[in-house]
Amino acid sequence: MNDEVPLDDLFHGCALRAFVEQAERTQGWPDPEETRRLAYQYYEEALATSRRRDCDTRIAP
Repeated sequence: MNDEVPLDDLFHGCALRAFVEQAERTQGWPDPEETRRLAYQYYEEALATSRRRDCDTRIAP
C-alpha cells in the first residue's frame, strides 16, 4: 500500500495550481489544453529552481 499523498508530488501540485488559476480566470471549467500547458510550465520552472538550488549547495567556496 502506498501511503504517499498525491499532492505531495511536485507535478500534481503544479497541475492543481494551474487548474485552480485557470478556473479563477475563466470563472468556470478551464480549458484542458491550456491547463496542461500551464501545469508543465510551472513544473519545469520548479525543477529549474530546484536544480539551481542543488547546484548552489554543491559549489564549495
